[in-house]
Amino acid sequence: MKRILSGIILGSLLLGAVTTTNTAQAQQAKSTTGKKKKAGTQVAPAAASVGKPASLAPDRKPDPEMGVLDSLQRNAKRFESIEDALKEPENVTFLDLHEKNLTSLPPEIGKFVNLHTLSLYGNKLTTVPAEFANLKKLKSVDFGKNELTQVPLPVTKLKNLKVLYLTANQITKIPKEIFGLTNLALLDFGGNRLTELPADVMKLTKLRILNLRFNKIDKIPATMGKLKNLEMIQLNANPISETELRRIENMLKATDVRFNY
Repeated sequence: MKRILSGIILGSLLLGAVTTTNTAQAQQAKSTTGKKKKAGTQVAPAAASVGKPASLAPDRKPDPEMGVLDSLQRNAKRFESIEDALKEPENVTFLDLHEKNLTSLPPEIGKFVNLHTLSLYGNKLTTVPAEFANLKKLKSVDFGKNELTQVPLPVTKLKNLKVLYLTANQITKIPKEIFGLTNLALLDFGGNRLTELPADVMKLTKLRILNLRFNKIDKIPATMGKLKNLEMIQLNANPISETELRRIENMLKATDVRFNY
């Protein structure tokens, strides 16, 4: 089954609509709702569903730009191969390359200068070419279920990114450069090998959804409390103690803290 494209999901979520669920994550396990359950044995990553969205606080307004992106994705011509896209590169705004068995991307990917949505879900990518940094208009990119061991640095140069999925890879560290993506509204590191969340996360002031499920994180930095727009943080299947969970919930009182198995 095809993965539902990330930007459309986030557009609906941030506009307060009913959220649809993502599918086709690697080795997924069904997760029940709830929180404050004691940490136990971890299981395989579940689908990146965010379930029922947290209610917007009075000072949190729907993101109009995400509504525009949602509309663009629904109405844009969808290209499903690089070969076809290269026939009219300047007209490519929506490129869907999910589950194409790709092991690499050609340098020509940088020719799609008007691209706003890119799905690379379910391939075998380990990196991306330097030309990826030419995609200055890119707002939504999905690297879910690839073979990345680190965040590709060209991605961190895309300052207009609103949605970044890195779900179900093998990433062990969040690089400092990612905190320069200050327009991010959704950041998904679910199903990786992270052991910590850097204090610089406070720089992502527009962040609304942060998925850290199925990692090895045992605490989050106090600077998280400065993320006033954060609506949801997913911490399922991390070795977080009851004491740390209570600290997190006290620190993020206006945030929906998900900690369930």
